[in-house]
Amino acid sequence: MPHDVQVSHLKTLIAIAEESSFEAAATRVGRTQSAITQQMQKLEERVGKPLFRTVGRRRELTSAGRTLVTYGREIVSLVNHALTATDRATETGVVTIGAPQEVAEELLPGILSGFAQDWPHVRVTIHVGRSPALMSMLGEGRLDVTLSTRRSDSYEGALVATRPALWIAGVGYRHDPKMPLPLILADEPSMFRRIALAALDLSGISSVERFTAPDLAGVRLCVSAGLGVTVRTESSFFAKTRILGEEEGLPPLPDVNYYAYLSPTTTSPAARALYNAIRDTEIRATTV
Repeated sequence: MPHDVQVSHLKTLIAIAEESSFEAAATRVGRTQSAITQQMQKLEERVGKPLFRTVGRRRELTSAGRTLVTYGREIVSLVNHALTATDRATETGVVTIGAPQEVAEELLPGILSGFAQDWPHVRVTIHVGRSPALMSMLGEGRLDVTLSTRRSDSYEGALVATRPALWIAGVGYRHDPKMPLPLILADEPSMFRRIALAALDLSGISSVERFTAPDLAGVRLCVSAGLGVTVRTESSFFAKTRILGEEEGLPPLPDVNYYAYLSPTTTSPAARALYNAIRDTEIRATTV
């Protein structure tokens, strides 16, 4: 069989198979019925076998026709994917993304690696910070996509991960239940700060705020030094830590949800693709 079969002819053949008539297929592909009849005649010449047989007043696919439809679908799909990949390869611009540090380090490396391969000419600007600030940036149009612990119905969004909040200390920390619990906390506004203080208040456990830090790096430093206890997700730390709990007399803590949001003002296909990649990530499968 000659190798010059046109993709447009395959698309018409598929339309005929799915619409079950030449007339309906002509409407679908935007051609006259006589035009698609000519296309099928040319396609049969290329194949060297009849693709249709007449049954009463209808024309049905032959075995060769059904086989060509099956492979034709794969060919058309590959062509569409190739054209999409070509568009991505030439797309330029900048996509801005925000994320809290602990979930950025856990979730984004693999996603950004795949995104860079699919969109090689798109530059990504990353803002790592606290959820309240990130949500403000999203609302101001300064971010295309953000991850956040804040729940909002104002943006297109999806729950992408749930992690337990934990009492975390350094390996050198020595817990003394007779003394007020030494806390290492972020300053306001901080969801983890509020979780820790609310849990201690409800349980009646005394505490003292020993160290306050404006960011996760400061919290990590003080925890690693064994200076006290903080509340975070386990993914917040790379160094070895201790998880404290009921054995130390500490109260249970709630789960923390992480959401992905897409700015309503962005028109970038790359931003949409990045949001979709985060939304569909398999991190959901590891939800605790």
